[in-house]
Order: sequence, then C-alpha cells, then structure tokens
Amino acid sequence: MAKFSLNNFLLGKQYIAVEHFTLNSEDKVALLLVENKKEGLVISKKDRVSYNGTIAEKWDSKLPFFLIINSNQVIQKEVSGIDPSDEKLLHKSFPNTNWDEFYYEIWRVKTKSVIAIARKSYVDTLLENYKNQKIEVAGISLGVCSIADIIEYSNENQFFTNYQLVSKEENPTIAINPLDTTVAYTINGLQIENRQLLAFSGILRLLLNNTANTGSALSYSEELYDDFNQNSFFNKGIKIMVGIVLAILVFNFIFFSRYYKLAQESSETLLVNKSSIEDVTEIKQRIIVKEEKVKDIDGRMTSRSSQVINEIANRVPTSILLTELIFNPLEKKVKAEEPILTKDKLIVISGTTIANQDFTKWVEEIEKLKWVDKVLITHFGKNEENETTFSINLTLK
Repeated sequence: MAKFSLNNFLLGKQYIAVEHFTLNSEDKVALLLVENKKEGLVISKKDRVSYNGTIAEKWDSKLPFFLIINSNQVIQKEVSGIDPSDEKLLHKSFPNTNWDEFYYEIWRVKTKSVIAIARKSYVDTLLENYKNQKIEVAGISLGVCSIADIIEYSNENQFFTNYQLVSKEENPTIAINPLDTTVAYTINGLQIENRQLLAFSGILRLLLNNTANTGSALSYSEELYDDFNQNSFFNKGIKIMVGIVLAILVFNFIFFSRYYKLAQESSETLLVNKSSIEDVTEIKQRIIVKEEKVKDIDGRMTSRSSQVINEIANRVPTSILLTELIFNPLEKKVKAEEPILTKDKLIVISGTTIANQDFTKWVEEIEKLKWVDKVLITHFGKNEENETTFSINLTLK
C-alpha cells in the first residue's frame, strides 16, 4: 500500500496511531501498532483504555505517533456543497468564528462536506502532553475525517467507529451510534476492528503522506511530519557517520599495520644477509629500541585521537551533520618507496549545517577545549544542492 521512499525510511517499519474519543462522558484512547513487513502491513498490537494523561510504557515512545482527535472537544458539522474554497464552507457552517483560535479539517463527500473543528489551545495542550512523555507526534487529524483515506478500499456502505456511524450515503454521513460489540472490516485484505478503524486510517495517511482533505489541521500536521523526519534524519545520520568514522579508523589501522609488518620483514631480511654477528646484534638492538618508541608513540596517539574525536562528537548539535573527520591528514598521496608524511597536530572536519548560529557556537566551544591551539574556518557556503557546507582545521597544542 505504501511505496519505498526516503520519508518511509525515516519513519521506520513500525507506526503507532492513537484515537482520542469520549464515550459516556469519559475520555478514552484506542491505540494501534502496525508493522510494515514484506507481506504488507501487519497489526502487531491494539488496545482501548481510559485516558489518564499518559500513554502506557508498553508502547514504544521512539516510534512515530499519529493522533486522531475525536473527543467531545471536537465539533463536527455536515454542510451541503463541496466548494473547493475552505473559506466559503467555513463561513456557511460556522459564521462569525475567529479561525485564529481553531484548527479545522474538511472532508468532501459527494454533494456535502464534513467539517471538524477544535480549539488550538486544546490540541496544543494535548501535543505538549505527548512531548513531555518524550513522544514525537508525526501527524494529526480531526474527528472522523481521516476515514476518507480508507473508505474507498472497502465495499462497505457504512462504518462504525468507537461511538459513531459513518455512512457513504448522504443522510446523514455521521451519526452517534456506540456499539457494545466489535465489528471487523476488510481494508485491502487486512482485517480491522471498528475500535481501531480511525487509528488505522491515520497510519495509512502517515505512510502515504497524502489526502484529499483540506484544512489548517492538515497544514499543522505537515509541519509535525517534517519535524519528525528531520529529527529522524539527524539521529540516524549521526549514527551512520559515527559508524563510518569508526570504519575509517579500523581501515587506517589495518593499512598502517600492513606497512609496518612489511617494514619488519624487510629489516629481518637485511639482518640475515649481514655477515658480521656484531653488526647483526647492533641492528637488532636498534630495531628493538625503535619498535618500543613506535609502540609508545602509537599508544599515545591512539589514546589522544580517541579522546579528541569523542569530545568533538559529544559537542556536535543536531543541526550539524559531519561528513568527514581526518586526524593528522596526509601531506600528499601515498606512493611506493616514498615516506608517508602527515600534518601532525591537525584535524580537518567537514560537514553541513542548517543553523548558522549553532555552527558558530559549536566552533567557539571547540576553541575553548584545552587541547586546541586554534580553529580556522577554511570553507563556509552553499553547495550545488543548496546545502550550507563547511570545513575547519583544528590545530592541536
């Protein structure tokens, strides 16, 4: 049902939707966890409980959450006409309303429109509550409007939610009709109970990132969706970059170890060809002394480089993505039979940033490190992809 894209990669393979609704004057939530597997979407977990202001710990707060706000704080009204202008439909259904104080969503059904509105203060408070639980909301929908995204995937003429009856027919589209039993619907081959029907609609909208509905609630939902993807990009990007840096360090270790081994083998060959036992003994002693010095220097440099890289990585803000970190860069390309020359006490760092202030602050923090002598910005500007790129040189004391 959903095609692969960068956004789907950032969303991951698991998604949670929560419908907030009011039943018998009690606030409740219906939760649904869906996994995207090879065979398609699979329901992994579902629940319906009273809402006391928190989401149970058994629901992974690191996953993207989609909220369906369908409580008694949401007013839903049906109005004749499907005018493409939101303003005309709003004026027809809710005249003299200050829309700076409300979010709204419009679902156009044949010859009529379903309009759901909720105060911004209520929605913002609910989202702040989720944020305090370290839950990142990736999208919202009001009332039963999200059902528009799945209604065409079923041959049913009417759908029960947790307390409503939604009909494809015109008279009326929405009616209050709570059920004591559950009803299962087949949506594109997947069995969905009426209790999680709106929640599944939200997950489908999250994956497709598309809907025919309109309204300020959808504009706000797109902002939440973009914020989630950006945070996911930087979190996953940092992990990937750390892995690349570690891989580069391992590669460098293997590369230099190989040349060091070749040097040892050459030294042993020269020793065998010496005719004088005294010369052989003297050379061996010199090699032993040099080996100890190399081990001592290598041990100190490895320890220091790890410390330096750790301190730099710990100070990188989320708005900066490192693309390259070189410790003691080569003065020129490595060639056979030529010594390998490096620029000692120098670190070259390159990357991209989406916040210039964070970049400036980060550079100032690096300059204050006790092992840094000076920081030189060698490049700062836009690339062909209109990304802000930079390169800095760190000279160590």
